[in-house]
Amino acid sequence: MLSAWLARASFSRHLPAAVRTIATPRGGQCHICRRWQSHAICSTCLTVWQCAIRRCQRCAITLPAAHHDDVCSSCEDVTPEFDRAIAAVDYDGPWPELLTRLKFNGATALARPLATMLAERIHERRAQADLIVPVPLSRQRMTERGYNQSWLLAKHIERQLAVAARFDVLTRRQHTQRLMSLSAQERALQIRDAFEITSAGQALIGGRHVAIVDDVMTTGATLDACARTLLEAGARSVSAWVVARTPQPGRHANQSAQA
Repeated sequence: MLSAWLARASFSRHLPAAVRTIATPRGGQCHICRRWQSHAICSTCLTVWQCAIRRCQRCAITLPAAHHDDVCSSCEDVTPEFDRAIAAVDYDGPWPELLTRLKFNGATALARPLATMLAERIHERRAQADLIVPVPLSRQRMTERGYNQSWLLAKHIERQLAVAARFDVLTRRQHTQRLMSLSAQERALQIRDAFEITSAGQALIGGRHVAIVDDVMTTGATLDACARTLLEAGARSVSAWVVARTPQPGRHANQSAQA
């Protein structure tokens, strides 16, 4: 059997890339470079596609080089509901495709390396939390998808930071249309009253610092709505922890780091 497997592996290296992707089990390939190895994202790609980025302490947007404050001008004008935000990478380079695979295509093995990147940034910032809560999906989305990618990320972060994660604190009481095609104002209106605290959550969050975990932050409307709901229910403070932050138009930090 071993000789047969080796023969197939040798043969697959000579196939066109598109065919090789199908012929080789996805679990044995890095999702970025496609090298055969045991992790969903290899250590080389994790190193190459991450770069040190100076970010706004409130919303995690990339700060321009000429900006000398720790908070961006947008957050100075309109302060988010959450106290601080941490992002592992910009939503750029290979990360949009990988997050799409995690979110919509069942590539749940990606949750671990993506959560590890985020946990490293959290550790670097010396951020503290008493409780980790994922952004919840509506019942319809859960039925369509079969899992909540934010909960997968939260569980891995729980193991790495030794902070309890609970999926039963926040619930999405109304189904909303997909927000990706909406403007910032439309997103905020769609999502404003979409969340509520569960009975279990009421007993857990009083006076505690809560970290909300999500895959991507674009305008921050969803995380703002979650934070508002948690604060109104008695949370002491709320942070937003996300894998990727959508950069400002025209800024592509990860891509420029590879040039």
